[in-house]
Amino acid sequence: ARRGILAPSWGPEGRIFFPAMRSGGIREGGVVLTSVRPDGLDRREHVLLPAADEITPSPDGRWVAFQEGDNVYVSPLPWAGTGGEALSLEKRDGELPVRRLSLEGGLFPRWRDATTLEFGSATDYMTYDVGTERGDTVGLSLSVDRYLPDGTVAFTGARIVTLEGDEVIESGSVVVDGARITCVGTCDVEGVDRVFDAAGSTIVPGFVDMHSHHYREHRGYRPLRDYEAAIYLAYGVTTSLDNSMWSQNIFPTAELIEAGRMVGPRTYSTGDPLYRGDGARQNDLSGYEETRYAIRRLKSWGATSIKQYQQPRREQRQWVSDIAREEGLMVTSEGGDLFFNMGMIVDGQTAWEHPLSYVPIFADVARFFGRAGIVYSPTFVVAGPGPANIDYWFGESDVWQDEKQRRWMPWRQNAGHLRRRMLRPDTDYSFPLVAQGLADIIAEGGYGAIGSHGEHHGIAAQWEVWMAAAGMTELDALRVASLHGAWFLGADADIGSIRDGKLADLLILDANPLEDIRNTSRIRWVVKGGVVYEADTLDEVWPRQRPFGPYSWVDEDALRRDTRPVGGGG
Repeated sequence: ARRGILAPSWGPEGRIFFPAMRSGGIREGGVVLTSVRPDGLDRREHVLLPAADEITPSPDGRWVAFQEGDNVYVSPLPWAGTGGEALSLEKRDGELPVRRLSLEGGLFPRWRDATTLEFGSATDYMTYDVGTERGDTVGLSLSVDRYLPDGTVAFTGARIVTLEGDEVIESGSVVVDGARITCVGTCDVEGVDRVFDAAGSTIVPGFVDMHSHHYREHRGYRPLRDYEAAIYLAYGVTTSLDNSMWSQNIFPTAELIEAGRMVGPRTYSTGDPLYRGDGARQNDLSGYEETRYAIRRLKSWGATSIKQYQQPRREQRQWVSDIAREEGLMVTSEGGDLFFNMGMIVDGQTAWEHPLSYVPIFADVARFFGRAGIVYSPTFVVAGPGPANIDYWFGESDVWQDEKQRRWMPWRQNAGHLRRRMLRPDTDYSFPLVAQGLADIIAEGGYGAIGSHGEHHGIAAQWEVWMAAAGMTELDALRVASLHGAWFLGADADIGSIRDGKLADLLILDANPLEDIRNTSRIRWVVKGGVVYEADTLDEVWPRQRPFGPYSWVDEDALRRDTRPVGGGG
């Protein structure tokens, strides 16, 4: 969902104005400023725009403001001459003159009075006076405490897969003070506030899902008890990167999680991708400066990486790489065929998403990507030569019957989308070949990542790890699941492995994943930044005793397994 919730406004003659998409959608049919009387009758059309998301007339009808490409524009509105065939209004070449009011972001245009337009972006509140043609900007600031645990906690007697080299501690402890690890291995736990007996367990770093897409259920607001966030944490994802999501959804959600108002993984995002051409949430990268505006806008909103989505010209891809480097941002991109991906890396991009369609890849290609130090995120579940690999897992078991799935997935999806079995020969699926190509690139110096793509929330991140292990050792698959993603985020000094000083992102497993990679799903406790949760329920057990529930999306009656008679008897 990349379009805002419909925002009607009052205009001249006491009419209600709102944007409405014409048949054909936002690109083909366009968006028309429409008005009705308060009783809903006498519908009129006034101006037609190709892709605006917000349109609002001034109270006297002399001006119209609109938001397109996440910037604000204003134009004269000949109110008396509209209401029949809609006039064409475009930010570049339309029937009416248009003035651009923002370069690096503008949202929510509203008229304070007949001449003063107000709008905002990131930490800036902006106004523009159409009479004097003068604008003003006021910077705003608000700080909220980050949720950090207070006290010390320890997990004792466990096998610890640190991902620091090949180190595996067969029996040791992890001690945490606040959010960070203070001891790994042989530790003195006397005086520790809370000790968890983890004897017989295996501790691994929390997973980093680098292609998650898990905030699509709502537009412009999030419920504080949100299954789309929580389910990832329940399945061991302690950090996620959503590299194509509506900015107005993802960045506020990330802050709510950091403040402890919501339960979910530590969330990063690119925000909206840099698509080609103009649109409601995008601008054509027509030049170096326009590209700079787009990247700075996303950075000001909270982006830590940029998603370049198949810009057609090499110079455009180079602009993105050059400016992102200046702004301290990584660049990932929508993958294409082999030579397109090679060209993107030559153009300075640092990663790409989705699998190479060429399998197996040969040594020269693996060497090229590896020596460039790229990050390859195959997103096994969604693509690959042949059928989508996610079907393998639906064919293997009744996913919808899994108790954890039934708790965390809404019943309308569990009872519909998940009740399917795709039965094909195992040899139809490409993930072992894709995983081997990933392993070859890593062996040459590159990096990998898991990416569940939002195909199936939560458990698909586990499937990603298991599919990676089809081409590499279990230990290397765990590295891809944690340390490599942390490196791409630039956060490997804080997450991705278990050592003194790092954030305590831990999975305490009831079985050893080095013996069977599928044991990664047998999570007893999940720890994010020192906060300990029961993995099945996400009830917080340290530092607070706080249940997660209720699970409002669950309808037990819809998920019943018994057979019930239908109709009357006799």
